[in-house]
Amino acid sequence: MSASFAFNADLRTLKQIRRFIADAADNIGARRDSIDDIVYAANELISNAITYGYGGQAGPIWVDVWNDGGSLCVRICDAAPAFNPLNVPLPRNLIGRGQQRAGGLGLFLSRHLLDDLQYRVLPEGGNELILVKWNAF
Repeated sequence: MSASFAFNADLRTLKQIRRFIADAADNIGARRDSIDDIVYAANELISNAITYGYGGQAGPIWVDVWNDGGSLCVRICDAAPAFNPLNVPLPRNLIGRGQQRAGGLGLFLSRHLLDDLQYRVLPEGGNELILVKWNAF
């Protein structure tokens, strides 16, 4: 059983996207802690796609949620220019010397919360991310 939906690339849709992922994961029986982790990670990654990938321009975001042998999986696709978030180095220090606050840690936290994160460029252009939480059911 899986659930799919298309959204507009707009930061104002993030609440709706989070709700869709949480409801879909709950409907297929995922545990609350796994749902919370994957929703947080998806929110960060989709926010980056909207802000940096589309740069404030209109565009689609497709989200699929499914159970793959006990793993909770979320696929996020967009039509933005190709960008592999796995190539972004993880920060060495969370708060550097003289830095007032930690910022830009969404990708770091997303990768920490997930058991697997996969990326590929779509054949027709755009990006696909697969977020995975093992033993989520």
